[in-house]
Amino acid sequence: MGNAKNASVWAYADVYIAPLDAPIPEGGLPFGPEWEQVGLLDGEEGFTETVEVESEDLYAWGGVLVASTHNNFKVTRKFLPFEDNKAVYDLMYPGHEVAFDGEGGYEGQIHVPDLQARFKIAFETRTGDLLKRTVSANYAQVAERGESTENATELAKREITVAVYPTDADANGNSTLFYTYKGAATAESGS
Repeated sequence: MGNAKNASVWAYADVYIAPLDAPIPEGGLPFGPEWEQVGLLDGEEGFTETVEVESEDLYAWGGVLVASTHNNFKVTRKFLPFEDNKAVYDLMYPGHEVAFDGEGGYEGQIHVPDLQARFKIAFETRTGDLLKRTVSANYAQVAERGESTENATELAKREITVAVYPTDADANGNSTLFYTYKGAATAESGS
């Protein structure tokens, strides 16, 4: 028998980015000031996670399967922001010199982006006081800057795909991709 508490439909979602040394909020605590919110997202498209693993089947004479190899593990997540803001430009054009006025206006120079820029990234979904959060344990990089769409019938949006890189292996040989939490949102202690 299944458990409906393990299935979720989320009312709200956010993506956050931060420098590599930013602390990861644990146990439902809010994000600190180091974390930039990407802003409004395309909720119909949501977050798309892709796990890629290369495999090869090895056969003995006579076509008998003897073993399979599995290697080159990769995790990517795709999302579509609607906003033109500093966080989106930090992802699309790291190293830009564009200033944003907070009222939808901006001005400055967009340089050829630093394609090796590294950052922490967090994905959060919420309904009421329940949240689900997945934060990169090591770092992420933009793997693909997809189509940007501007037209007369829908909101302008960009397609961004990030690759998430694991930590180095610990003493047990485990490499960590994400810190994850699903539970109640909590306030800072003492607030």
